[in-house]
Amino acid sequence: MKLFPAAAIVFVVLLITIPEESEAIPPAWFAFIAAKVGVRLLKNAYYARCNTRNVPRGISCPGRVYGMGWSRNQAQNSARAYASTFGDSRCGRYLGHCQIYQYGRRRGK
Repeated sequence: MKLFPAAAIVFVVLLITIPEESEAIPPAWFAFIAAKVGVRLLKNAYYARCNTRNVPRGISCPGRVYGMGWSRNQAQNSARAYASTFGDSRCGRYLGHCQIYQYGRRRGK
């Protein structure tokens, strides 16, 4: 079967943009978080998106917070710092569910 030049280009672009993460997280997810945190996208770094939960009345916290680090723990701590920076200084204490994924790492490596 012959591929048309445009179809071949699309196929190559799709192969390049397929994430290496085992859970197939789109690269745009990582790029969005990197932009929110103010860093560039780095291979093997962990990126976190967390919710703030059970925030007491009188404390203003963002609903979603973001972080990046070289380990899962660093990424979560970065999200805590983000919460305290863009909300009340106590917001880091109220992190709830976090999605933390490593960018650019293949399973088994």
